[in-house]
Amino acid sequence: RAGGERTSHLLTPGQLKMGAALVLTSAFIPMLFQGEEWGAKTPFLYFTAHEDEELARAVFQGRLAEFADFGWQSQDIPDPQSLETFARSRLDWQEPDREGHAEILNWHRELIRLRRKHPALTSGRLELVQVDFREEDKWLVMHRGSLCLACNFSPVQQTVPLDNPLGSLEILLASHADAALYGLDLFLPGHCVAVLECGFSAFPPSWK
Repeated sequence: RAGGERTSHLLTPGQLKMGAALVLTSAFIPMLFQGEEWGAKTPFLYFTAHEDEELARAVFQGRLAEFADFGWQSQDIPDPQSLETFARSRLDWQEPDREGHAEILNWHRELIRLRRKHPALTSGRLELVQVDFREEDKWLVMHRGSLCLACNFSPVQQTVPLDNPLGSLEILLASHADAALYGLDLFLPGHCVAVLECGFSAFPPSWK
């Protein structure tokens, strides 16, 4: 991005937690970008260290032309060769201890702990992933073995129905303290996600 915005600049804390939960419970190897685990606020700008001055100039002119098509003014595009551009992109290692950032970091740690504890979350077999969603209500439920992940993408609170023939559900981790179960209905505040134990596995023992 021209301004080096991270997801932490563009999303709410609740949305950041939902994104982290989807990444760390997916059927792929999770990859986090540096500082993403605590919602770093330092930008990540495009910077270069070309020794060829003509090449450096051509790269910068190319970026100016590219972003001009999107309405950016040339004075707002950082020079990739500038040391200031590089310096602004460095992580602030004091951030993880600060309010808000520490909460996001702890959330990532809890998700990693769950992933280590539950083998269903490390299976790479996509055919064993089931997803239910209701686009008009902006909720999604992903089933992985005996676990499920429920997301409320809406900014307003709502109840998400869960399908469990045994009727035994337990919230293992939620991004908001008000997340609660009422039978087979899961109450989620706006921009909230929860990981649940479903009490059974819809998949055969060979899912590993």
